[in-house]
Amino acid sequence: MSRPITVRLIGGLGNQLFGYYAGAALAGMRRTSLRLDISHTRLGITDHGIGILDFDLPGDWLPERRSWSTPGRLPSRAMGRLQRAIPALGRMMRIYTSTAVGHDTNVLTLPAGTRLRGYFQSWKLASTALDFGYPRRPALKQPSAWADEIAGRATQQKPLIVHVRRGDYALVDEFGLLGRSYYAAAIERMRERGVSGPVWVFSDDPDAAADIVDGEIITGSANAAEEMWAMSHGGAHVIANSTFGWWAAWMNAARTPVIAPTPWFRTGPVIDGLIPPEWDRLDADWAG
Repeated sequence: MSRPITVRLIGGLGNQLFGYYAGAALAGMRRTSLRLDISHTRLGITDHGIGILDFDLPGDWLPERRSWSTPGRLPSRAMGRLQRAIPALGRMMRIYTSTAVGHDTNVLTLPAGTRLRGYFQSWKLASTALDFGYPRRPALKQPSAWADEIAGRATQQKPLIVHVRRGDYALVDEFGLLGRSYYAAAIERMRERGVSGPVWVFSDDPDAAADIVDGEIITGSANAAEEMWAMSHGGAHVIANSTFGWWAAWMNAARTPVIAPTPWFRTGPVIDGLIPPEWDRLDADWAG
């Protein structure tokens, strides 16, 4: 077998999954194995943990802490400085750092043995990974009674899943917090499309969400992966500008109705290739 594709995963669960599926797509194209580097997932504005490990996803998972490459240690810092100073060194090491946040057309042209770094927020790469047998909705390693109950209820009641993102988004003005008008308009559009199930609201700030969306606030789990997995069993989705809600919607069946805000960020970068063409877009209404 050819040398493996290695992906350095970063950010919260949504971004960890984007990195994973980008690596999976390239590994499938090159008919080689996939290695996952989780040593950088706890860096950033907020430590979201390594939620991806709660999914049963194939691959060779490297230890979180390794001798020379652990973030912050002298060898890791020195190597980072060398790569920035001498770009050819990164190429020699087959390190590819994406400058795009969204779809990167270069990814699937890269050779076996490549080490991927970046966000890779692309529905096309996620879809390509499915073509090679990677799961659209990965199973949980240890689903809780809560997850099984919510997923079972959702399968029966086909609720409209509404995701309200707050948390660390309140710390970054460029991201933007979606307001009540966006959610009200999105729910109305879903009703016009014939989505008749009850509104279920998931949020990292349930109290704030209760003031923004009228519906049943679903709580009871502190596990990000099982919450995302449970959300993916709904009848339709209204998502926030959050990769967490994106993945909950993506993991659902391919023809499930989804509404996403446009633009994705209030003043941040435009992310090309993030929203699948079959999803609806609705003008964002920013709070504050």
